[in-house]
Amino acid sequence: MEDSRYRMVCAVVSARISPNYVEKIHSVRLIPRETLSLDINIILDFLNESCLCLPGTIVAESGDLYNMEIWRVKSILGRDLKYPETIAERMAVEMAHHISVAGRRLMIDAQIDALEDKRDE
Repeated sequence: MEDSRYRMVCAVVSARISPNYVEKIHSVRLIPRETLSLDINIILDFLNESCLCLPGTIVAESGDLYNMEIWRVKSILGRDLKYPETIAERMAVEMAHHISVAGRRLMIDAQIDALEDKRDE
């Protein structure tokens, strides 16, 4: 949290996977969001918005969803969700985490640069 705001980035990796391999990456989405508060409803809305129009099952870490039971998350999202079980599912989630961390750093760096440019004027 910075300046009383939470700066978040959701990275969505749309992929075809087998049990052991990520076979193909179809697309990657990087969606930024700032919010004044943080709770499960904001996270689930953010996740739902980020996955809009993408087919298939959402695979996410349980900790990212406040360790809620899968049936509860599915009922709120209105679509299929699972926590990673296979090597490939874990690799896809890890890939999304790396992308989101890098995207968040870029977002914060851009905001810092914009503030410095304003000070220089």
